Amino acid sequence: IEAAADLGGMAASINIFLPVPIPLIVIVVAAVIFALQLWGSYTLIRNIFRWLALALLAYVGSAIMAKPDAAAVLWGTLVPKIQFSREFLSILVAIIGTTLSAYLYTWQSNEEVEEEIAEGRTTLKKRKGATDGELRRSRRDILIGMIFSNLIMYFIILSTGSTLYEAGEHDVETAAQAAEALKPLAGAAA
Repeated sequence: IEAAADLGGMAASINIFLPVPIPLIVIVVAAVIFALQLWGSYTLIRNIFRWLALALLAYVGSAIMAKPDAAAVLWGTLVPKIQFSREFLSILVAIIGTTLSAYLYTWQSNEEVEEEIAEGRTTLKKRKGATDGELRRSRRDILIGMIFSNLIMYFIILSTGSTLYEAGEHDVETAAQAAEALKPLAGAAA
C-alpha cells in the first residue's frame, strides 16, 4: 500500500509538469525504479536520491518567503496547542504514520549492508562485526538523516500553513494543490 501511494504521489507530481495520464506515469516510474534496482549500482541509486532530496529544500525557502508571523511560529513550535479533537488526533496520527513508516524499521540495516557491499565486503564473513569507527559513522548518518527529515517535515507544515491554510485552502487533495505551498518561492511555476 505504501509503495503504491509513493508511486501515485510521484506520478501526480510529475503530472503537474508533464500532462500525461497518471496511470502511464506510474508504470514508467515503476519501470525506471525497477530497472535501477536490477541493473543500477547501489552507489548510483544512492546518489540519485541524494540529489533528489535537495529539492525538498524548496520548502524551507518557501516557508521563509511566505513571511509567517515569526512570534506565532516560535510560540506554536515551542508551546504546541494540544487538543483532543478528531482533527488534531487525525493530524497527529498522520504525522506519526508518515514519520515512522514500516520501511524505516529495516532501512538502516539494509543501508549498512548495501554500503558494505559497495565497499567490497561481499560475503557475510567479511561483513560480520563493526568497528567503533563504523558505529560512529552509522550513528552520525542516522542523526543527520533524522534531523534533516524532521526539519523538512517541519518546513513542509510551515510553508503549507503559511500559504494554503492562510488562503483558506483547508482541503488539499491533489499534488497540484499541495504545490501551491511552494508559490512564494516558485511563483506561477508552483
